[in-house]
Amino acid sequence: MKRPANPFTIHIYEANYVVKHIAGPRHSTWAHRRPNMAQGLIRARHGLVQSSRVAVFVVARLSYMIARICIGVVRGIRLVYDVPIRLLEFVFITLPLFVIGLCFLLATIAFVWGIGDALYRSLSHLPHP
Repeated sequence: MKRPANPFTIHIYEANYVVKHIAGPRHSTWAHRRPNMAQGLIRARHGLVQSSRVAVFVVARLSYMIARICIGVVRGIRLVYDVPIRLLEFVFITLPLFVIGLCFLLATIAFVWGIGDALYRSLSHLPHP
């Protein structure tokens, strides 16, 4: 269980059962006329913990914001380059393949039509035109 900030905090768990928090030993500061850095840190530890948490939170959120901005910029650049690439792909790959396939289909239909007409005329004993 964490120690509360106030050493005189009373926790009541049941109606008749009271547990007092026993504070840890305090460092004596009477020997120092000026408090040194260690004493300042010891006195201000809870405030430093909270301020360090806030600082870490702020740095994390700023890093997250910067990362999201960078990701957005990269996506924007990809979109700007993706549109012409898709257009070129359509014009130079998809459309020619479609035209070649359409020509092949028309040629196949013409050949099959000619073969079918020749078979029909030969089986019907009709003269060739």
